[in-house]
This record gives sequence, structure tokens and C-alpha cells, in this order.
Amino acid sequence: MTKFRTVLVGFALLCGIAISGAGFVAAQDAPAADHPAHIHEGTCGPELNPNPLAPLENVVARQPAEDAEEADAEPQGVLLAPPVLYSETEVELNLDDIFASPHAINIHESPENAQNYIACGNIGGIVVDDMLAVGLAAENDSGYSGVAILERADDKTTVKVYLVEPVQDPVATPTT
Repeated sequence: MTKFRTVLVGFALLCGIAISGAGFVAAQDAPAADHPAHIHEGTCGPELNPNPLAPLENVVARQPAEDAEEADAEPQGVLLAPPVLYSETEVELNLDDIFASPHAINIHESPENAQNYIACGNIGGIVVDDMLAVGLAAENDSGYSGVAILERADDKTTVKVYLVEPVQDPVATPTT
């Protein structure tokens, strides 16, 4: 499967999550915070082992392209959607080993406030073309949601996390 198709599948799932849950706001100029992410043993909620099994790259705002190869990563179209945060990590875990017992992907508020979980998704489901999509649900009323794509890569697993920042309904301007 091509990287483009992987990103397209993740983006389509993410758009569905964003559209179904809230109104839209203009993209913010301020950079979004870093959100540490990990694979944990157990399932989301009280069964989650607080000690990470495998660290993932921090989930951060995507930056504009710095070279011609990534020119299609520049902001395009209507910029009224909630910001999409992203990370990609290759972990030294075989996807089948991850399936052998309960595991979850957990996203934390910040490096300074890592004990506060903002999104979590249990790893499981139907694998298509060596890829699994895992929904990330909001934790602790954070409003964050998203999707993680796990892809087999020999004896490793590539994990791509797409997270949507919480949005608030636009403030109505009174008319006279």
C-alpha cells in the first residue's frame, strides 16, 4: 500500500470524526502543544497499565513543507477545519505480538502533565492490506479524538496517529 493511500485512509477517518462531533473554528496561528503518545499494555480506562510498553513520537501540528518533495503538505483549501495533529513512529513490536494480548494507544496532555490522558484507543479490529485503523476516543472530557493507523513493517510496526483538537461552536454575532 502506498504512503499516499495510507494518509488518505487516515485523513478520511479523521474527517468523519471531526465532522460528526462539533462545529468548525478557524485554524489557530499558535502552535499546538506536544502530546506524548505510547502503546500501553491493557485497555483504555482503569485496566490500562500506566507504564508505557513502547513510546511513540509526540503528536504535534504538521509543519509546512521544507522541500519540493513535500510541497503537497502546504495548507490547501478552506482553512476552517479543526487543527489536525500527527505523529509517525516505527516501533520494535510485531503487530501479531501486539494482538496476542490487550494493548492500547494512549495520548497524554503534555510532557509536563503526562498523568492526564486526553485520548485513548484499544488496539484491535480487522486488518486490511496489513493495516489496522484504531479509533481514539476522548478521555477525561478533553474533546480530543482521532485515529491511529498501525501497519506491518516486517518484524516492526509503523504507527501513525492523527488527532483532532477540540473545537467549539463559533460564537454567534448578534444582529440589530
